[in-house]
Amino acid sequence: KETGAVAKQNGGSKTKGKPFARLNTGEINGLSNWLSVSHTEGEMWRGSGAVRADKVEWNSFFDAGNGNTANLILKYHEQDNNSYSQLTKAQFQQNGRKYDPYPATPTVGSNGKYNSYYGLAQNPFQTFTAVLNTQFKLADNLALSVIPYYYWGNGSGVGSSAYALNRGSNQGGVFDLGNLPTAAQYNADGTPNSGVYYRPSRTQTWRPGITTKLTWDLGDHSLQFGYWYERARQSQTQPFIPLKSNGKPVDTWPDSNSAIVDANGNTVQGRDRFTVTPAQKVWAQDTWYINPDWTLIAGLAYMNVEREGTNHGSLNERPEKRNQTYNKLLPNAGLKYQLDERDQLFYSLSRNMRVPQNYVLYDKGAGSIDAEPETSWNHELGWRYSGDDMNLAATLFYMDFKNRQVSSRDINGDFADINAGSVVNKGLELEWSGQLPHHFNYYTSYTYTKAEQQDDLTVYNAGKPIVLPTSGKQFANVPKNMLAANIGYDDGRFYGTFGGKYTSELYGDLTNDEAISGRTVFNLGAGIYLPVDKKVVKDATLRLNVDNLFDKKYLDGVYTTKTNAASYSGFRDGDPAYIVGLDRTVTVSLEANF
Repeated sequence: KETGAVAKQNGGSKTKGKPFARLNTGEINGLSNWLSVSHTEGEMWRGSGAVRADKVEWNSFFDAGNGNTANLILKYHEQDNNSYSQLTKAQFQQNGRKYDPYPATPTVGSNGKYNSYYGLAQNPFQTFTAVLNTQFKLADNLALSVIPYYYWGNGSGVGSSAYALNRGSNQGGVFDLGNLPTAAQYNADGTPNSGVYYRPSRTQTWRPGITTKLTWDLGDHSLQFGYWYERARQSQTQPFIPLKSNGKPVDTWPDSNSAIVDANGNTVQGRDRFTVTPAQKVWAQDTWYINPDWTLIAGLAYMNVEREGTNHGSLNERPEKRNQTYNKLLPNAGLKYQLDERDQLFYSLSRNMRVPQNYVLYDKGAGSIDAEPETSWNHELGWRYSGDDMNLAATLFYMDFKNRQVSSRDINGDFADINAGSVVNKGLELEWSGQLPHHFNYYTSYTYTKAEQQDDLTVYNAGKPIVLPTSGKQFANVPKNMLAANIGYDDGRFYGTFGGKYTSELYGDLTNDEAISGRTVFNLGAGIYLPVDKKVVKDATLRLNVDNLFDKKYLDGVYTTKTNAASYSGFRDGDPAYIVGLDRTVTVSLEANF
């Protein structure tokens, strides 16, 4: 609410610089605003390429009094980065974490054309979001919340390969490629960048929606009625963009005017799909304050999601329309008991639904369009303690999944869902934090998760069913044990923090044939609250952060899950791909409030 500004400058081992600034207008007749901007630029920490991003955010808050408020938030983000490659376990062990399978210089195939190059691994993306959060006090015991929102995203992500396009490429019969030379003519021209193209996987998304909630307080009961509606549209295309003589694309943005067209002037597409997803949810919930110690919550929601898919046709696909609808009743309940002013017991139960990704509409695999939504019953039973200098929490959880979805990629590198059947996650979460003498503080947490698959998984190899032994196995990418601990110090002039996190091994496939080892990563932070002239600068802080202090070399998680990394009845799904853990990173920042 006060007029002022914030300025911050980051620099370190991974970035050339990250300036940030925010201007606060102060409050004028109930209206207050701020505007922030930032720019990030640096080199890739592994492989060739650069990281660039710009962000702008506007926030306005208006208080009309008597509980009537409006909050408008606008955000724009644009990045133009190279893509990081992911590694298999064998690649990591043999070549180390700095290995990058994306070549630093263009490689030439047997046809004399470029076929692989880091300059083709691009990840440009733009996003814009707008949210208007309005709250209206209709009566002393009646409040209305109306929250319209809008999201727009546009960009692409792609690997390092070039894609051939010539007169004989049209397998779907959608395009007339008579205006292009044949493969033999391209191969004979002696130019490595002709006949091969940058083909980004472009996604453009529009998501307008609105959430409305009515809260009605009736003594011991607080009733809430709500309705959410969203109509998302998503266009997924793969245009072909020419390459320069050095192997880089003439334009990295997928809506380039340089994209190749056929003899009829139509943009040639390796994929051209448009999906409309109307979704809605209606719910009612009652919070019953039975007495000062007991609170009961009970509610019921109904969710409906439609997928309306239009395949416009591409080099490999004929035009067609495919639709699917998903519906579920989603109840929830919770009970809270306040033992005393410090101790609280709680139990909660909820049912959730996650619908399959839109690409199940277009996948030609058996039963793809009939993929069931993932549902789960989630139970939590716990205890919380809040003291003057210490907080404790212990929670038991039990999550029963049906049609558990696993996001993976098929042999062509396209996204695909795996239905892992029934999976039960059960375990324990513990947290302990507090203050110590002499300005010290601490935090520690522990999580144990047993994510057990309940069914054997049937896959198909050349039409032949193969049953994989997945029953009783730990679900992929879920560590059984995680432990975090941190010690801090802050005396108002200096501060420091040191801590680490242990993550146990996790599997890259559902048959548990391949796992990456556990690891412990430590981080360090320190800072000085600088003495300032309060007439100009309100406060200033110099900060130092070191992530992965001891430079642990590790794989951080599964990027592409496989059904089986070992062979069963002659079928092997391939090697899981993993995210490479960041090396030691040092960042220094200076920030000031004016």
